[in-house]
Amino acid sequence: MRALEEKYISFIDERIAEHNIVGEQYKADDRKDEADLEKVKSNIYEVFKTLFLSDIKQLEGKDLAGIKDISIYGGFLQRFETIPDNWKISLDKAIEHGDTTKQVIEEHKLAVAVELKERFIAMFDELGRE
Repeated sequence: MRALEEKYISFIDERIAEHNIVGEQYKADDRKDEADLEKVKSNIYEVFKTLFLSDIKQLEGKDLAGIKDISIYGGFLQRFETIPDNWKISLDKAIEHGDTTKQVIEEHKLAVAVELKERFIAMFDELGRE
């Protein structure tokens, strides 16, 4: 499990750094909207990193015959359903009201969550049972 934790956190940290760099480049080019969107993406990675670390910490010392593996997998996967729920509602409202700025933001937040979920599943399948 330790390899999964390290690799997933490393992936998230890399993505945060990438979005921060791109955001700074946009800011330097006076592209405020794009810079703000990069900050939103970076923040979503931070949210899921914090949740992942919290879930890991709660399971420390409970590693009995693979129970920790199952708990982290199921528990963290559920985060990808519960956390984006409000974003989906906000997206629907933005579409309904023609608020394209809000729509773009919510779509990007949801896309980051999908990327993180897919990467977590792939890493768990690859490393989680070592």
